[in-house]
Amino acid sequence: MKSIRSMWLIAFLILPVAVAQQAPAFILMDQEPHHHLALQNDYVKVFKVEVNPGDSIIMHRHDGDTVAIAVGEQMVTVGFPDKPEVHQKNPDGQLRLQKSGYVHSTRVDPGTAYHTVAVELLHPQGNPRNLCAAVMVGLPLNCAENRQGVSSAQYIAQPQFESDQTRVQLMRVLPGQNVSVRDLKNFQLIVALDPGTISPASGKGPGQTLRAGDFIWIDKGGPSRTFKNSGKGEGRFVEFTFSPEDLKGKLL
Repeated sequence: MKSIRSMWLIAFLILPVAVAQQAPAFILMDQEPHHHLALQNDYVKVFKVEVNPGDSIIMHRHDGDTVAIAVGEQMVTVGFPDKPEVHQKNPDGQLRLQKSGYVHSTRVDPGTAYHTVAVELLHPQGNPRNLCAAVMVGLPLNCAENRQGVSSAQYIAQPQFESDQTRVQLMRVLPGQNVSVRDLKNFQLIVALDPGTISPASGKGPGQTLRAGDFIWIDKGGPSRTFKNSGKGEGRFVEFTFSPEDLKGKLL
């Protein structure tokens, strides 16, 4: 009887170890070799991701809600640990929210390019919702008639996503036009989808040339900037606005 009890005890101790060894372990996005950290502060981590045709982003896990911005059209196959692969086209300028805990790999089709800017949101996002784009796939839009976009002779502003902490919109600056980038009460992240120049609105100081996929962080209370589109087509950029928060995570 003692030998039987001993065998059961040994099995009881070994089984969790065996199960743990069988459970897949996934690296974090920070550890995935194609994700290059380009900015980190109290609000975001910004990764630049460029993958050669036929190459793959290996299976990894997102520890924070991440907005993936497609820079150029992409043809990819997305893999998952627990369901079939999905072959899909990501249109140029597409925004997708990848929720915390999301695990995937991405294989790029031969002959196609892959360029993404991944913006990891470091604060929990309360009450997240789509506005006028399906940033969160499968969830309804909240695109009231008065929020479908603001148009002017210079630009078109199209709301994309909103939470209690973050607001994201797509700005489409018309050819040869300028648009003011100004929100003195909040921090902002500007991600260029097309070439342009961003300069101090005062005209004093040097401008910064942005290529597709480049970005700039603007501190709360800083000077206003101007985005200038000198091209013959639209000059698009994605504008993130972050509400200041106190230590308890509540909006000020």
